[in-house]
Amino acid sequence: MPQRGAPARGGRGPSARRQRWEMVLGILGFFTVVAFVVTVVAEVRGEPALSEAIVLAGFVVLTYLAYRAWQRSD
Repeated sequence: MPQRGAPARGGRGPSARRQRWEMVLGILGFFTVVAFVVTVVAEVRGEPALSEAIVLAGFVVLTYLAYRAWQRSD
């Protein structure tokens, strides 16, 4: 029986699944921050920012859903 934290057979154990979700969270978190900065810059410049705000909202929702899946993966 593998120790906790050790990779399971074929890398398909709970820790591998959790690590995949952590990677997804990192990628989504990065793009969420980028979308936030782009939205703020557009607002400060006085440009229409509806499309930027919609993209930001989408990234926030996806990040939240990935976070919930990461919590359940243990």
